[in-house]
Amino acid sequence: MAIAHDIFAETNPAYCAALLTTFVGAYRSRSDMSPDITLCYAALPLALSGDLASSFDRTDRRTGLLEWLHRSPIIQIRLAARVNGSMDIVTEAIRFACFNKLLVIDDDGRIARGGARLPTSLTKQLSEDTRQIFKNIDRPGCWLALAGSTRTVFDMMGLEL
Repeated sequence: MAIAHDIFAETNPAYCAALLTTFVGAYRSRSDMSPDITLCYAALPLALSGDLASSFDRTDRRTGLLEWLHRSPIIQIRLAARVNGSMDIVTEAIRFACFNKLLVIDDDGRIARGGARLPTSLTKQLSEDTRQIFKNIDRPGCWLALAGSTRTVFDMMGLEL
C-alpha cells in the first residue's frame, strides 16, 4: 500500500495561517513583544517539515532553542534552503491571516494577534499527526521568544538576515 502525502493540504494558506497564529500566541505567552515577522519564515517550515518531526520528541515549551538545536544538529542542515524554499507559502499564510484578521502587522514589522480568534475546537477536529504539528509550532514560539533578538535567533540557527 502506497502512502500519499498531500502537499497541497499542508501548504494551504488557511492551515498555515492557523499554525502561524498558534506560533504568535505561543511567542506572546513568553514575551512582552510580538515576534518580528521574519521569525515566521523560520518557524513555519520547521513545524511543517515531516523529516524534522522527531526532533520535537522529548521537548516541551521549556526546552529552549539552543538545547533543541544541540540535541538535533540535523535541523541546521539545509535549513537556509528549507526557509528560502517556503517563502511563498509563508507569505501567503501571513496574507491570509491578515485578511481574516487572525494576525496584524504593526509599523515595526512585528506580527501580533488580530481581532479574530481560531475556533477553540479546531484541533479536536484534526488528525493526531496534524495536532502534533500545532504542538510543534507552539514550542518554537516559546523558544524563540526566550532566545533574544531576531538576529540572535537567526545566528543560533545558522541563518542570515
